[in-house]
Amino acid sequence: MHVLIVGAGLAGLTCGRILDSLGVNVTIVEAGNGIGGRVRSDYADGFTFDRGFQVLFEAYPAARRHLDMEALHLRRFDPGAIICLHGRRFVLTDPLRDPTAAIDAALAPIVPPFDKLRILLLAQRLRRQPVDAVLAGDDETTLAYLRRCGLSEQTINVFFRPFYGGIFLDRSLRTSAKCFRFDFKMLSEGAAALPARGMGAIAEQLGAPLRERGLIRLHAPVTALIDSSGRVTGVRLESGEELSADAVVVATPAPEAARLSGLPMPQGALHTITLYFGGDRPVYQGRKIVLNAASDALVNNAQMLSNVAPEYAPPGRHLLSVSVLGASSLSDEDLSRAALADLRRMFAGDTAALAALEGYQPLRIYRISYAQFPQAPGIHPLLPDNRSGRPGLYFAGEFTEASSLNAAMISGEKCAAAVMEDRRA
Repeated sequence: MHVLIVGAGLAGLTCGRILDSLGVNVTIVEAGNGIGGRVRSDYADGFTFDRGFQVLFEAYPAARRHLDMEALHLRRFDPGAIICLHGRRFVLTDPLRDPTAAIDAALAPIVPPFDKLRILLLAQRLRRQPVDAVLAGDDETTLAYLRRCGLSEQTINVFFRPFYGGIFLDRSLRTSAKCFRFDFKMLSEGAAALPARGMGAIAEQLGAPLRERGLIRLHAPVTALIDSSGRVTGVRLESGEELSADAVVVATPAPEAARLSGLPMPQGALHTITLYFGGDRPVYQGRKIVLNAASDALVNNAQMLSNVAPEYAPPGRHLLSVSVLGASSLSDEDLSRAALADLRRMFAGDTAALAALEGYQPLRIYRISYAQFPQAPGIHPLLPDNRSGRPGLYFAGEFTEASSLNAAMISGEKCAAAVMEDRRA
């Protein structure tokens, strides 16, 4: 049996690895010049630039199944965050997992004491529940769920909007509460981390056995599926070459899957921009993410990546990553200036941070036009199945599960299982 996989993102690589391990003849065709899809890293002048700010949740079940975590040499963020508002900074953390910051967090007035207790109890409750239970039941927006948990508008505005807005790319918190509960559980059970060689190391590890045997073809964009008597039997490449297969797996982002298959996919796209700045001194100490709680924030979150993973910058240099949600019509130069101005506002009153920022220069900007698909309440049961409904055509991609690294790998697993089940039928 020959299975042709279109797309070398995490879903396609996971599907390919599983099928290959089961003795299936696999070929992966990728339009780009490297594997990983949206999970890639670039390297220049001793710096590591992930294509968009991303982290790996250590507790992801699929990551634990498919990745050699030790070989990734993970560098971990500290729990919680530093909240910036009106030129002041406040620490919020999990005192059980971050005892060194527990006193500062307990005394921080930006979050009311009873809300801190509610957050701690929520973490303990979700830790005790299996994933299936966390995802069960009726759905609602994350905002409605947080309000139902009794959390104040102040806490929602200063912490949950920027923190989970950075994860869901939407500060309105209209994302499904099931996504929130899952991510909250993952962060309460394990750290957010970066591989020492960048997020692209995840894809490189997944793809290594396939690449070593020449099963991945790069620079091979697919223009169309080949249909023979109602069955998908291969693909046509942009070069005009036609490749035949017993089954074709489309493992691309949803818009490309819709173009190739003609079938409905999740609509909409969430945009984000990641800016990288380099300097000679860290802007702040520690390994926490920094949140901008201002209601008119341009910068949603910032993080000293070289504090977390020193390998991200050359000796004597430091790397600051800045996330801006949505698209922007500003030029790269103007956007960099505006982001630095917003950072100065966030760190107002901290003379050391402001002095350090004066020496920071823009290094890279990544404008990600399709970072996620919107995940409104109730969307997940409506997502496409791994079986397309057309003989010979399957889907592997986050659009069949949810928008996350974990979901992409789970989709790859399920797609491989569906292919094998149909082969035996």
